[in-house]
Amino acid sequence: MRVEGLIFAGVASPDHDGTARFLADALGAELDQAGDVRRLVFANGSSLALVPPGYVEPPSDTLLGFLVDDVEAAAAELAAKGIEPDGELAEGYGFRYRHFRAPDGRRFELLERLG
Repeated sequence: MRVEGLIFAGVASPDHDGTARFLADALGAELDQAGDVRRLVFANGSSLALVPPGYVEPPSDTLLGFLVDDVEAAAAELAAKGIEPDGELAEGYGFRYRHFRAPDGRRFELLERLG
C-alpha cells in the first residue's frame, strides 16, 4: 500500500454550520452540505468536514483520511496485519472509503478517488 498523503480531516464542532460558513469565507473554500456534514473543499482536492457533536464516536472528535490508490487492496493489507476494517466499504463525495480503528479506539479512513 502506498499512502499518497492526508486528503481528509473531520472535526466535531458544536456550531458546525457557523464554523463551516466562517472557514469557507475566510479560506475561500467551496462549501458542500450533505445531511449533517458540512464539507470544505480546497483547491488541491483535500477537504475538511465539520460535523455536529456525537457524529464521530469517542474517544476522538477528529477523523483523518488517507489517500490510497486502491482502497480494497489497502484494507486487505491492513487486515493481513491484523487490523480489521470498521464498517463497510462506502462511496461519497467522489471517493470510495473504508474505516479502521487504532488500538486506542480512534477511527481513521482510507480513501480512493473515483473516476
